Amino acid sequence: MDILKWTVLWFLMVCQTNGNGAANQKPHIFFITVDDMGNNDIGYNNAEVQTPNIDGLAKAGVILDSNYVYPVCTPSRAAFMTGRYAHKIGLQHGVIEHNQPAYINNTFKTVAEKLTTNYGYAAHMIGKWHLGNCKDEVTPTYRGFNSFYGFYGGAEHYYTYKSGSHKDFRDNLTAFDPQHPNYPSEDVDGYSTFEYVKRAIKLVENHDKSQPLFMYLAFQAPHSRLMAPQYLKDKYPGTWTYTDRFGSTVTADRSTFYAMVTAVDEAIGELYSELDKLGLLENAIIAFTSDNGGQPAVGGFNNPYRGTKGSYYEGGIRVPGFIYSKTLLTQSGYRSQELMHASDWMPTFISLAGGSADLTSDSDLVDIDGVDETQMLLSKSGSARSKIFLNIDEVTASTTIYGVIKQYGSEVWKYVQGDIGRRNIVYTATKVSRKRTFMDRLEDLLKRSRSDRTKRAKRDKYLFKISDDVTESTNWYNDPDPNIQTIQTDLENEIAAEINNAVSPMNLYSCSSPNNSLNGFWTAGAGNGWCDCTP
Repeated sequence: MDILKWTVLWFLMVCQTNGNGAANQKPHIFFITVDDMGNNDIGYNNAEVQTPNIDGLAKAGVILDSNYVYPVCTPSRAAFMTGRYAHKIGLQHGVIEHNQPAYINNTFKTVAEKLTTNYGYAAHMIGKWHLGNCKDEVTPTYRGFNSFYGFYGGAEHYYTYKSGSHKDFRDNLTAFDPQHPNYPSEDVDGYSTFEYVKRAIKLVENHDKSQPLFMYLAFQAPHSRLMAPQYLKDKYPGTWTYTDRFGSTVTADRSTFYAMVTAVDEAIGELYSELDKLGLLENAIIAFTSDNGGQPAVGGFNNPYRGTKGSYYEGGIRVPGFIYSKTLLTQSGYRSQELMHASDWMPTFISLAGGSADLTSDSDLVDIDGVDETQMLLSKSGSARSKIFLNIDEVTASTTIYGVIKQYGSEVWKYVQGDIGRRNIVYTATKVSRKRTFMDRLEDLLKRSRSDRTKRAKRDKYLFKISDDVTESTNWYNDPDPNIQTIQTDLENEIAAEINNAVSPMNLYSCSSPNNSLNGFWTAGAGNGWCDCTP
């Protein structure tokens, strides 16, 4: 155990007091996630985006410029909750659909379960779960959270709370229409981003300040469908275009997308003000991350990184993130290039709560993949990890993906084999003044018809030196340089060994008759629900 680290932590946390002067030895933890926000979709990376509250927190804290996740929602959220690589718990193969019997097995404890059971925390979740709901026992209030206000699936309408043909909204286990069942399409009060922060504020107002609080606030924004209150869209007049992978000029609904991001910023600002008023910021950590990169087709951009959501280029997996504390950071106001992974949040939060940095002493965490990054985040030290497995997924040859990032001194190298993703260009949104003509659109169609639609295969291999080449413009695989060959061999050996640790994905099939709807809602079921359904 690092004596310096724990001396600093003990001094900072024990000395913090609440408004009544009582010592708070464990910090309140607010874990805020956003959905499909790319590197270029936040104010501190792009001045076009109006996110003053987020920017203020990030710049007063530590901005994480090497913050890695998975390229889609479910695997990232599984890593957030369990501290494990998705390929070790069967959630590496894309997202869980409403009719798929996949979930976090109760063998793997969630961060909420550990904080409430072992460290005396109250834990509340608001927003998007997307980690299975084939039975009640796999949903948030059975996995450590004292309350849940949000939805089980991957996406929902921001005003009607429908996901596809059914509604998907819960207050704990109760399926319900929120306060106003017949929302007008632009009713600001019914907009989910603002409904979520209302519930967050209500929870902190009613919270016993003497008990440490863990809040997982999982905004669904700015995930499509693109929807935002009109007054926010009015902040972004104009039209944006980008060049897609076929070479065509495409119009992006960047105005609505930006408005959705600004709505999240307003919500975070409201929550921050309430925490400040209640005195909870005197001993609190606010952590922020996206779950994957943006999609240019719906307004999200990742430049200067290559690729998009769904790809293993940096644009799909390297996302905005930061940590802020009013009192607990000994170093702040800088951008960190140190490696951070989605699986690191769980052990870091446990460490902040007073848990041992030696995770092998806890039987629930003995084989965890995440590492405790408390010292890096609070004290500007180096990362506790030197490599990240991006994924191990080999269901079919056409979708197989193996990937690893590893640091060698000051250099960071990335090896990927398989379906890295066809979205292999750097997308950049450009604000334009003229409307596109019929001839412009016709030329784009011709370009698409001439485009080579090469499919990635299991044999494709890539080696990028991402410490120097964030755009991944040079593939060094099989370069004759002896030093590069040594790195290539080492990374291939890392993958060969890690393949043995991967388990079969849980979401390989959809239920033929899942019995997953009730009275117009997607639903779980009593007992084992429809978890044992047949394909």
